[in-house]
Amino acid sequence: MITYEFDRVSSEPLYVQIYKKIRNDIECGIIKSGEKLPSKRTFAGNLGLSVITIENAYNQLIAEGYIRSVPKKGYFAETIEKKNISLKPDEYTPESFSEAGESEENKMFPFAIWAKIMREELSFNQDKLLAKPPFGGIPELRKAISGHLKSFRNINASPEQIIIGAGTEYLYMLINLLFGNNYVFAVEEPGYSKIADIYSGYNIKCEHIPVLDDGIDMDYLKGIKADIIHISPSHHFPTGVVTSIGKRYSILEWVSQSPDRYIIEDDYDSEFRLSGKPIPSLYSIDVMDKVIYMNTFSKSLASTIRISYMVLPVTILKSFKEKLGFYSCAVSTFEQYTLARFISEGFFEKHINRMRTYYKKCRDNLFERMKESDIFRNSVISGENAGLHCIVNFDTDLSDEELLEKVTELGFRASLMKKYYFERKNHSIHKLIFFY
Repeated sequence: MITYEFDRVSSEPLYVQIYKKIRNDIECGIIKSGEKLPSKRTFAGNLGLSVITIENAYNQLIAEGYIRSVPKKGYFAETIEKKNISLKPDEYTPESFSEAGESEENKMFPFAIWAKIMREELSFNQDKLLAKPPFGGIPELRKAISGHLKSFRNINASPEQIIIGAGTEYLYMLINLLFGNNYVFAVEEPGYSKIADIYSGYNIKCEHIPVLDDGIDMDYLKGIKADIIHISPSHHFPTGVVTSIGKRYSILEWVSQSPDRYIIEDDYDSEFRLSGKPIPSLYSIDVMDKVIYMNTFSKSLASTIRISYMVLPVTILKSFKEKLGFYSCAVSTFEQYTLARFISEGFFEKHINRMRTYYKKCRDNLFERMKESDIFRNSVISGENAGLHCIVNFDTDLSDEELLEKVTELGFRASLMKKYYFERKNHSIHKLIFFY
């Protein structure tokens, strides 16, 4: 029987302590691949904890791909092939999770605080507001983002590595200009078509990698010519798939095999994991400095705030400055200073927590409404614990178009899953995306 010691006076929840200890034992090989873990009830009794504490720890391990649940048999350790990849020290800080909906954007946006900070900046810092910012953005905002990434995503990035842009599309443009069309890019299939459209607009060859239940298809990736892969491992859109830890190490192994290979990690809605801890970013376990991390405030604050950022590996920072340093930062200096204070003074964290609470209620209300409608009978929901949408796989003879029409008539906000495939599917796959 597995036995652990815990710090019961620590601010870190007990389920997080259990999760970390089991995870470390699996990574170190103390718990072998395929080894059965104790049942929740037995484990709880042995440790003197509640069953729900063990369940929360197991759920987090399942979400990250360290263990699997086999119906009527129990929980088993997965195979973790780290090869030559090392894991960076884990200093994760648990966050309290809660959230807000797109239709409520105007009501949920912190106008009063935002306006107060902006008035103060306009009144007392007029000179710096009119000064031309560095091409990467003002130092204050880059420093604030650096601190946020460290506390929330366990990402150690200096402010100099952070580049501010007017939306992720602007940052994609800079990446295209940096690498040029001699590189072959690869994106996820299905996926957000605009990403591929932007790359193709710069005459860059773009491959499409199928997404499996645990992340991108590595066999497919190894069989094509690709230099840079653009993926969203913490929460794929639209499938909701979370890339398993084993698959993450395989991706890092792939990128290590050539000096010209890089990964673009799109962490577009990582703030909105509604159950358990945040999924570790690929950047935080990359020891080779080959991951370009990207995120945006358009999801977490408002779609009209076109402020995004990327964290560049130190290995390409110099060439980026030499080749593109003449570009001006495309984000208003007024907004940059306001956002810098909004983050550094703790308002952003409070806003995110409030938004999570709201979105969780939206999700729970959505599921309650689904229970009341016959059309959802025998359907299977997936991807509901991360991000702002889930997938529903229907048991029906209706076409996807007929299915969408019926759920829309019932007042649900949904979209066809099949329209996000680059190779457009003409047949029905009976999957719809529901938004919170």
